[in-house]
Amino acid sequence: MRKFRTLDEFEEEYCRKHPEEIDDYLTEMFQEYAEDNDSGALLASLRVVALTIIDIEDYH
Repeated sequence: MRKFRTLDEFEEEYCRKHPEEIDDYLTEMFQEYAEDNDSGALLASLRVVALTIIDIEDYH
């Protein structure tokens, strides 16, 4: 049986591979929050960024 990645797993991997795009990702995240006030989506995205930054720092 094939195991698919979750959206969080995909976003974490993308941020790890493209750390130079994290600032743009954060900007987009807060723009979307300003439009829809979806605090759950904002917190989930912040979690992805935080885990990515921690992971990146562990390898340096």
